[in-house]
Amino acid sequence: MISLFSSAILPPPNNAVSLSLGGASSCYRNAFAIENNVAVLAFSDNQISLNGSNQFGLGEYSSLSLAGNAHNKLATIGLSYQISPLGNLTTQKAQIGIAKKLGDNFSAGVCLNYHTLHSTDAYYQSATYITVSAGIYYKINDKLNSGFQFTNPNRSRLTSSPEERSISLYILGFEYSVTSDLALYTDFLQATDEPLDLNAGIELKKEKYAIRGGFGLNQLVALGFGWQTNALHIDVAGSFHNQLGFSPSLNVSYAF
Repeated sequence: MISLFSSAILPPPNNAVSLSLGGASSCYRNAFAIENNVAVLAFSDNQISLNGSNQFGLGEYSSLSLAGNAHNKLATIGLSYQISPLGNLTTQKAQIGIAKKLGDNFSAGVCLNYHTLHSTDAYYQSATYITVSAGIYYKINDKLNSGFQFTNPNRSRLTSSPEERSISLYILGFEYSVTSDLALYTDFLQATDEPLDLNAGIELKKEKYAIRGGFGLNQLVALGFGWQTNALHIDVAGSFHNQLGFSPSLNVSYAF
C-alpha cells in the first residue's frame, strides 16, 4: 500500500539515468526528457530508448517504457509509451511532445499525455484521462542550465462519483558543469497536497563511461553506471529506499 501511494503521488523516475541521479533530470538531455522536461528535447540528440525497471524487488511492481525523439527543420518531435502493472492496478501512458529552440540558449515545449488506469478488482473504477505538460529550458551560461516544467495544472478528473482528480506537478531544476567531465543536477518538485521535494545527483563522465549517484528527500539513495559508443548507450541504475528496499532500472538506447 505504501508503494502504491508513493507511485501515485510522485511517480518514480522514468528511466535508469534519472533514477541514478536521484530523480534530478529536468535538465538532462535524452529521449526521456519528454516526461522530465519536454523543452529539453530541442537540445537532445536523436535517440530511441527502451527502459525496464522494477520497484522494490517485487514482480508485480515493474514497468516498461519506450521513448524516441527526432529533429526536423521546424521543431523536435518526441513520442513515448509506458506500461506499469502495480499489483492489481495497471497504468498506461502515451505521450506526444513538440519542442522548439527559440534562440541559441532557450527552448520551449508542450506535451499531450493520455493515461489509462485499469484494475482487476471490480471494486475500483477504470479510468482514462488526458493531461498536458509544458516546459522551458534556458542555458544561463557555459556552466549553468535551468529548466522548468508544469504538468496537469487543471487536475484532470479521474472519477466523477466519488470525484477524484489527478495531481498537478511543478518542477524547477538546474544543471551545473563543474568541469567538462563533472556535472551536478538539482530538482525541486511540488505536487498537489505534498511538501516540497528535493532531488539531487552527480554525473562523472570519462571517455565511454559514466558513473552517477543521487538522492531524494523521499528516502531514496541511488547509484548508476553508463557505457556508450557513438550509437549504442547502455545505462544501469539501482536505488535503495530504507523502508521499501532495492529498485533496479536498465536503459538500452540507440542514437542516430
